[in-house]
Amino acid sequence: MRRSGLAWLVLASLVASLAGCSRYYWSRPGATADQFDQDNRECARKTSANATEAAHGIVNEPLYRMCLEERHWVRKKEFTPPPPGSYRGFE
Repeated sequence: MRRSGLAWLVLASLVASLAGCSRYYWSRPGATADQFDQDNRECARKTSANATEAAHGIVNEPLYRMCLEERHWVRKKEFTPPPPGSYRGFE
C-alpha cells in the first residue's frame, strides 16, 4: 500500500512541475519574428500611458491582447521550448 501512495505522490509532483514549464506565446501562420516585434511594439505603444511605459512593457493587458488579436495573432499556452514561430509578448 505504501508504494502505491508513494507512486501517486511522485506522479502528482511530476505533473505539477511540468505544468510550471508552460507559458503563453503568440503565433500567426507564416509570420516572422520581425513582424511580431513590430506588432508587439505598436500594440504596447497603443495600450500604454506613455512611451517609457511601452518600452518597459507596462501595458493595459486586455487592450494589448485585443490589439494583437486584431492583427491575427493567436495566444496559446505552450511548453518550453515552444514550437517555431511562437513569440513572447508583454505578460
